[in-house]
Amino acid sequence: MIHARIDGHAVSSICHPSLTGQKIVLCTPIDETGDAIGSPIAAVDPLGAGLHARVFITTDGQFTQGAVGDDTSPVRNQVIGLID
Repeated sequence: MIHARIDGHAVSSICHPSLTGQKIVLCTPIDETGDAIGSPIAAVDPLGAGLHARVFITTDGQFTQGAVGDDTSPVRNQVIGLID
């Protein structure tokens, strides 16, 4: 699990069928004080987190593939929790 901040979203006119209709967000890994500690990553966001929200991201591709309903999906990261 990764603690991250939502810094934007991605839009694509062509994508894998499993990602049609999915919200993809760009997240920057952060430490406990909110400082960036890594490069941005893309993640599926079924929770609808807003810009600059702090979230937990899973990097378990098999879990995320199950969530989008396609075992051949290229997606690996998913927002799984919002942090108050």
